[in-house]
Amino acid sequence: MIQDTSQQDRVIERPTKETSKRVIFIMFATIFIAILVIAFFQFSSTTSGLVVKRNQLQIATVVRGDLLRDISVQGRIVAANAPTLYSRELGQVQLFKQPGESVLEGELLASVASPELQSNLQQEASIYARMQSEAERTTLMARQQRLDMEQLMNTAEVNLLAAKRELQRAQQSIDLNVIRRLDFDIAQDNLTRAEMEYNHAKRKVELAAEQLSFEQTSREQDLHRQELVVNELERRVAALNITAPVTGQLGSWLTEQQSHVLPGQALLTVIDLSQYEAELSVPESHARDLQPGQQVDITLGGEQLTGSISTIAAEVRNNQVIARVRFTESDATQLRQSQRLTARVILEHKSNVLKIPRGDFVSSGGGRQAYQVLDNQAVRKNVMLGAVSVQWVEILEGAVEGEEWVISNLAEFKDHQIVNIN
Repeated sequence: MIQDTSQQDRVIERPTKETSKRVIFIMFATIFIAILVIAFFQFSSTTSGLVVKRNQLQIATVVRGDLLRDISVQGRIVAANAPTLYSRELGQVQLFKQPGESVLEGELLASVASPELQSNLQQEASIYARMQSEAERTTLMARQQRLDMEQLMNTAEVNLLAAKRELQRAQQSIDLNVIRRLDFDIAQDNLTRAEMEYNHAKRKVELAAEQLSFEQTSREQDLHRQELVVNELERRVAALNITAPVTGQLGSWLTEQQSHVLPGQALLTVIDLSQYEAELSVPESHARDLQPGQQVDITLGGEQLTGSISTIAAEVRNNQVIARVRFTESDATQLRQSQRLTARVILEHKSNVLKIPRGDFVSSGGGRQAYQVLDNQAVRKNVMLGAVSVQWVEILEGAVEGEEWVISNLAEFKDHQIVNIN
């Protein structure tokens, strides 16, 4: 006989309501504890999970005071007046002075040989001399014509006087019935003809005088025009000799000796040693902040000089803007061309502001966050930085005077909210 499994079965009772609540409570409690543990570990990883040694940090105190927004740039000494001399004609150049030699104002420095220009000058001068001779000969001929016209007028005037006297005698004779009426009429006709000839001669002389005056004026204008041509060529020939515009020294040759040069080609430079300026290379990012008259502190060979910006270049070259600085006081004998220097340009002056020494935290923190030192911890906080100078940084928001901040690089903090300082 086969037995069933009833002996192995056991009765399972339906769970009560209290048991169900207990299970649900345990489940929620387990989930809550898990969340707390996860949050704790996450919070720990972003707060006190990082320890940094104090001697690896730079810590500074927030203070209140004046802030000079400035930049530090490099530059060199240049002559305030260093003219470049150019060739004005096509030709072959000969240089008479070596670079570095002293020169005097008006001293001959170079000469450009231009045979074509010399030939043009000789031709035009010859034409001018010929025109002068022709003008003198024409003047003599005009005087001769004027004499002929005056003679013609004098003859007509004499004939007129004779005709008047003849008519007067005829009138007396006709009154005495000495001559015929026909003879009297002939005398009247002779007077009328003499008056007409005189008036014609007079107008002819006046017209001839006007014509001669016009021709003489035209010749004078032609002669003056040719004289201007000769003077211009003489000026161009004189410009072939390059002279020093100032007293100083020859800077450098800009072309080779005995080389062929073109009009407008640079030949050499002359340096005026009586006055120097500083030439600064300012990064393009600060170009908008530059203004003429801004104060500049210059360090040159261990000496401190002051000056102000005089000119600012209108173009950008190699991501830099060139600014010229005129010295307030300087001894020209102690300055040398192309000396290297360091300059601090004062861009802005602010009074009574919160500031802290400048450090790498400005760039590593993006200007939006900083770490305040509280006891042995560095706590991250949101801030707003303002003007930045060579030594200081302005704090607009997020700081109180007397706070201590980490001003070194913040990259090693890895954006932790709290960092322990050992």
